[in-house]
Amino acid sequence: MDGLPLHPKISSRTRVQRWLLSRLPSIVGDGASTLGSKVVSQIVQLLVFLVAARMLESAEFGLYAYSSAIVVMLVVIAEGGWGEFVMKRDCTDRELDQIGTISIIAGVLVTIAGLSAAALAWFLLPRSDEALLLVLFSCWFLPSSLYVVYDGLLVARGLLRKQAAIRIASEVVGLCVTMLGLWAGWSVFSLAAGRLAAQLVCLGASAIVLKWYPKLHLTWPFAREILEFSGHILSNRLILFLRSYSGTLAIGSFLGLAEAGYYRVAERIIAAFSELIGEPARMLAWTLFRRSAMIPDSNGTPKRDIGASATAFMTVLMAISAPIYLGLSLISSNLIDIVLGDKWAPAAILVTILSMKQVLLTPGYVTEALLSLSGNIRRMPPTMLLNAAASVGLILLLAPFGVEAAAWGQCAAALISFLTSMHLQRNYGGLGWGRVMRKSGYIAVAILLMAATVYGLGCCAEVWNMRRILTLMLQVLIGGAIYVLVLAALKKLIGDTASILSPSQP
Repeated sequence: MDGLPLHPKISSRTRVQRWLLSRLPSIVGDGASTLGSKVVSQIVQLLVFLVAARMLESAEFGLYAYSSAIVVMLVVIAEGGWGEFVMKRDCTDRELDQIGTISIIAGVLVTIAGLSAAALAWFLLPRSDEALLLVLFSCWFLPSSLYVVYDGLLVARGLLRKQAAIRIASEVVGLCVTMLGLWAGWSVFSLAAGRLAAQLVCLGASAIVLKWYPKLHLTWPFAREILEFSGHILSNRLILFLRSYSGTLAIGSFLGLAEAGYYRVAERIIAAFSELIGEPARMLAWTLFRRSAMIPDSNGTPKRDIGASATAFMTVLMAISAPIYLGLSLISSNLIDIVLGDKWAPAAILVTILSMKQVLLTPGYVTEALLSLSGNIRRMPPTMLLNAAASVGLILLLAPFGVEAAAWGQCAAALISFLTSMHLQRNYGGLGWGRVMRKSGYIAVAILLMAATVYGLGCCAEVWNMRRILTLMLQVLIGGAIYVLVLAALKKLIGDTASILSPSQP
């Protein structure tokens, strides 16, 4: 008996698993808060789009869309990677002051660039409206650049619920300002004013919650470290920015504006769901991986073990996202008919194709956090560039053959992105894709039964001449219930190996 160990050894994966389960209520609460803020944001954006499209002339709305595309690129440059740097490491007050200082410098420089472009449009080109719009947008750059530091600090300190409340308040304020401006006849300027008001609310409320105000201070060694990290983040952001606009531009150039409209509508519908999933996934990945970066081993010695928690997180993420996107592909026809009307029916097949693409892109949500915290973020930009080149190349190659061919090309590009993400996460982040794949087998069984149910309900609805909205509600509710019940049944029949959160060997 004396030879028996007093405390049996517990594997690192099991310790991470127990830690994850103990933190699950808090994690779910944080995720629900982030999801709630994203839902409010999507609703606000939809309301603004519908009202603006009805009240503004097509030329005015086109002016806003074109100007905002340029401005978003400048905002990406101004924001750099300041927030991600704060989330990456435990910063002292002095280091936070330096991050705030460099964000202010970046915001001022981009503001100068925006005002210079406005002056060029005013004096050299007789375009006063465009110049005034750029001036208004230029007021956005400095608050946006500084706010990302506060936003990263909220995440680093685990204040996701307060972050969500701030975002909801800012969206409501922005909506009120936009609607007031449209009612008062501010035309396209009301849209820019609404976005500026929302940004100022985010900045002010975050400063009040955190009670931190940057003091101007910067040293060259620390600035060089920030800029080196920012270069990787910024290059990723710019690649994603350019990639997101290539499809609509190529299709519009080769096939005409009508096809480009169908493609853009399909992209926007997919984006509404991907943003609801992607933003909480990214924020929770940063929070969860950062907290589990140092897990004590059996001797109480801190040990870095991000890969184990990342594996469990990826399994849960795929279990949640895959049925949503594949279910969306099955109900796309009814959904578009109800929301947009018959004239947008050709977009339904594109929603179906692009939904499958989004399933393949889902693992990429966690790559940035995983590689940043494991010290391998420098490996991400070349891969992002490869993925972007594949996406743009395929859209240019296949767009002349039709909009559906272009959409299938994006599925092929998404497959390349999936494989590169898997390579980075497995080799440089420690994520156990073998375990994720085994768990995905049970998820696939549940999805197949869900799909059969949704398809069968659609066929029965046509025979019984049911209303589309009733059919859609039944498909969503019953299909979702079937998916959950099948996963629960598999866990009961097969055991813990069918459980999404159960420990298993990689």
